[in-house]
Amino acid sequence: MKIALVVHDFDANYGQGRYCVELVRHLHSRAEFVIYSNTYRPPESLPVTWRHVPTIRYNILTTVFSFLPAAERMLRRDQPDLIHAQGLTGWSADIITGHICNAARGRRLRTQDHRPHLVIKLVTPFERAFYRQRRASRLIAISNALASEMRQEYGWNKAVSTIYHGTNTEQFRPPQDDAEWAALRAKYRIPLDRWAWLFMGEAVKGLEEVIEQLPAFPQAHLLVVTRSDLRRFRAQAEELGVSERVTFHGFEPKSEEAFRAADVFVYPNDYDPFGMVATEAMASGIAVVLGRNIGAAELVTHGENGLLCEPHDAASLRVQLHQLAGDPAAARRIGVAARKTIEQHTWKVCAAETWAVYEQVFREKHLL
Repeated sequence: MKIALVVHDFDANYGQGRYCVELVRHLHSRAEFVIYSNTYRPPESLPVTWRHVPTIRYNILTTVFSFLPAAERMLRRDQPDLIHAQGLTGWSADIITGHICNAARGRRLRTQDHRPHLVIKLVTPFERAFYRQRRASRLIAISNALASEMRQEYGWNKAVSTIYHGTNTEQFRPPQDDAEWAALRAKYRIPLDRWAWLFMGEAVKGLEEVIEQLPAFPQAHLLVVTRSDLRRFRAQAEELGVSERVTFHGFEPKSEEAFRAADVFVYPNDYDPFGMVATEAMASGIAVVLGRNIGAAELVTHGENGLLCEPHDAASLRVQLHQLAGDPAAARRIGVAARKTIEQHTWKVCAAETWAVYEQVFREKHLL
């Protein structure tokens, strides 16, 4: 079977790219994979064929609307057995993995910057048409919440398989010993006697709310790992008098090391169809405090393998942090239970469930 994976960037440093890389890693012995992408940066040599899709990468809109027709022309020419598109990337897809619902995201996005709202407004009508196409017969949703949004917002009325993103539990693990832990604390300029919080991801996903909590927890030190512009958040920390207790690290290609340096992952996000950073934190054996609406929260039983808070509710977030601060032993138990949960949701499991979808859709195509 020749399977086309269609994605803007075949690159493990980005969510959709990492998903495709992991599928190929685990399934390349079962099928011939052809990657249709604009960039191709696999972390190691993989036995695949790459088709370069010319794309105008000026901004998100030019990327989406130049990639789509170029990829479509190539797919119609090559005629692979199955086409697996990552969201709005290939109009002739047989299988679509939905990674986001922009219509739902637009309602929850809280930012003064008008640009994300404009992008969402322009992309949403195309997404709505895309998910109402005739050819695609199966939607893979990365959470039950996203599956529901696709039905409600975009009218998807065909088969849906919820398959959670996997996690590499060898890469994301607790520190091996105190020496590794201490070295990582030094790397991120976190004093050994501090209670280390970690925020990782786009700043709009809750960084302001996390910094807001620091005055109430004088023993805490916050490590921030993000690609986002941090000027506003540096000013917030200065205004609150906590700037000496914040490490603004920027992007970290070895994100697993940041998790090993932390005691708790704080991610009070209101919208994320899944949130791989959350499950990577859980695999690293640290307690997590997550916004209850994100997809990865479906894997959390509150108080057992993580804590859930109400997004944009300072009091709710503070209660969860006080609970962890007041009972360090319970926090450690939560971290151990979190890792056990994620050991049942590896990339191997994700790939096996995806392969079952491939086989079913392939059989259905050949019966028609």
